[in-house]
Amino acid sequence: MNFLTLLGWWRILPDAILISSLIFPFLVFPWFVVIITLGAAAVGGARLETVADGILSRPITRLEFVFSSWLARAITVLAVFLLAVLPTTLIGVYADRPAPQDQVTLDGVLIAFLVVVVVLWSILSLGFLLGVLFRSGWIAVLLALFVWYPINGLLATFHLEEVSPISLNQGIPIILRQHWFLQEPEKETKKIPDFLALQKQFEDFMRSFTGTPEPPRRQRGFFEDLESYQDISPVRVFLSYGFTLVALVFGGYLLFYWRDL
Repeated sequence: MNFLTLLGWWRILPDAILISSLIFPFLVFPWFVVIITLGAAAVGGARLETVADGILSRPITRLEFVFSSWLARAITVLAVFLLAVLPTTLIGVYADRPAPQDQVTLDGVLIAFLVVVVVLWSILSLGFLLGVLFRSGWIAVLLALFVWYPINGLLATFHLEEVSPISLNQGIPIILRQHWFLQEPEKETKKIPDFLALQKQFEDFMRSFTGTPEPPRRQRGFFEDLESYQDISPVRVFLSYGFTLVALVFGGYLLFYWRDL
């Protein structure tokens, strides 16, 4: 799927938008559903019945079972993400493409990938908690799809990248284009936005003075509303999803600890 995305946008998308498009299936759809399903099936259904005797006879503790089940799926999610996105990212950035010029930094790519992995683990932990709560993986997946996913879409309208993976995916191009470890000297290009704003004000004035109707505005694409994410902070995103990850895993463990096997 990622190679098809790479081939389809080979001539059109700049580097940052292309990488964000490659991440889109994981944060938005459809691999989001797969990750939820992996987490929900960790400690539920027939699998739980096969290990109940082992837990009750005390060769392993409940904490060891819960943590190892979550960790195995976390490693799987990380491996699939890197195997799918890393090769296509390297090809898209270092290949001689006829797409518009773009400046993607190495530290920006590393930070973006780290943030995305933490978000994927948080989504996995959400399915993990729901799987422990309802004991049925299918009920957990349906609840996540029909309750949490619409809420996630609603939060995306407020451009809250700290709580919405959809918004985070829209803001990733900004992370990819910035230096986070080595700061470059500032270039004197900050007056350009002011000039554009002044030009727009002048056009609005002339339009109202002459009675000319405002031309219809083209609806922005998914990755074109970057103005709303200029203040995006990977630290805030990492702390928000990291705290959520720990809380969900710990909550799943508490539910499993008090469960009758």
